Amino acid sequence: MARSAYNTPVIIKYPFWAMTAENPRAVYACLNRSEAVCPRVIEDRSICIDGDTGEVLERLL
Repeated sequence: MARSAYNTPVIIKYPFWAMTAENPRAVYACLNRSEAVCPRVIEDRSICIDGDTGEVLERLL
């Protein structure tokens, strides 16, 4: 994983990764340019989209 992907891990990423790992019905979603990552333990229940948020949302609409 890219080093900058850990810019604010304690506030955002780690808690959501932990909650997803603990809850078998949870899905982790990440939309980030060049930093859409997740741990392998939740890989099968994760949606990681590497891209610009504005561009991705525009394409979804």
